[in-house]
Amino acid sequence: MVDVVLTKQRIESGATERLEAWAREIRDRESEAVETLRNEGMYSETAFVEHADGGDYLVYYMKAEDIDAVYEAYEESSHAIDEEHERVLSEVLETGENVGEYDLLYHLENPDR
Repeated sequence: MVDVVLTKQRIESGATERLEAWAREIRDRESEAVETLRNEGMYSETAFVEHADGGDYLVYYMKAEDIDAVYEAYEESSHAIDEEHERVLSEVLETGENVGEYDLLYHLENPDR
């Protein structure tokens, strides 16, 4: 069975625009970003900003065969875009700690897509 993960991290006050600028750069460097997904064994990664009364949050949806292997490969990555990603996240996130608690109820995919 595939691993499907949702995470939520608090963004520092005033840092959302910097995060959004980085997201635009990731989209501009899509082929480089997709190559890192291949190297990590990640099937899909989607990032959102949640705007809430208490501040903004970075929310990730990730899908992989083995999410622990993905995290390990990311930590060991020498890709420039991964190193920049780590730097930007350390600048814009309050702690990087996951503040969301989610229990997967189900995950469906259309096999004919």
